[in-house]
Amino acid sequence: MEESPIITALPDELKFLLAPGEMTALIRTKDWSKTPLGAVTGWPQSLCTTLSIILNSKFPMFLWWGPELVCFYNDAYRPSLGKDGKHPGILGMPAKDAWPEIWEVIKPLIDQVLDGGEATWSEDQLIPIYRNGALEDVYWTFSYSPVWDESGKISGVLVTCSETTEKINTYKKLQESITEFQFAIDATELGIWDLDPQTNKFIANERLKQWFGLPVDKEIKLENAIAVMADYDRLRVADAIKYALQFESHGYYDIEYTIINSLTKKERIVKAKGRALFNEQQQAIRFNGTLQDITTRVIAEKKIVESEKI
Repeated sequence: MEESPIITALPDELKFLLAPGEMTALIRTKDWSKTPLGAVTGWPQSLCTTLSIILNSKFPMFLWWGPELVCFYNDAYRPSLGKDGKHPGILGMPAKDAWPEIWEVIKPLIDQVLDGGEATWSEDQLIPIYRNGALEDVYWTFSYSPVWDESGKISGVLVTCSETTEKINTYKKLQESITEFQFAIDATELGIWDLDPQTNKFIANERLKQWFGLPVDKEIKLENAIAVMADYDRLRVADAIKYALQFESHGYYDIEYTIINSLTKKERIVKAKGRALFNEQQQAIRFNGTLQDITTRVIAEKKIVESEKI
């Protein structure tokens, strides 16, 4: 693309157009006489100053300027437009023509800024845009703020934004994984526990708390869980936990014991399996695992043994 002749004699207020960068080059070489703004030599100082800030920023920024809300954006914003989409066509285009698919969403926000000068703030908002040859669900955290011209009138809307699509999609996948994991746990009827050896904070799922007769809506301490174990198992379990938290144990934990529900006094035989995780200093930093109710199995095995003695 041949560069516009205007770059050979730019006034000081337009010298920012000589700076490097894709969007600076596109602005510099575009024939603005065919747009609502007209030739760059006639642009107001307020627009030039704002563009200088935007184009030199490493944070994604977008600008709508003038009655037609002409579009500008910087290199940092460029990736969010994707491929085979709006770039570079929307540069210098009126906002309504550039963003028809979301105009009903963004126009009220723009009007809020233009009418009263009050900035907006939106976090992780879904605003689908056309990019990569299709309409994509895109999430943004952004703010619209006013830009005043020399007369003290609001002539532009500056958008500082960050695309959060990847974060939201990762969160959705995590939630799906958690749901699937919870389904698997419910299907296998397991109790789940997690101990932070550094703080002694003990976390358990609702099933485990119910088995132990502990409040399901409150945090519990490890000693609360140990307290409901049968007297003849309590010291053995405590020693097994202590050993699992030592580096030479490789974090191995596998033990069977009896618990006595603190509310119903019902006895239940359980099998606990878990693993401790150690840091580079060989200190235990995580200890978690599962608890399985094996009461029926143990009772059945005892009956078989007793019957064989007859």
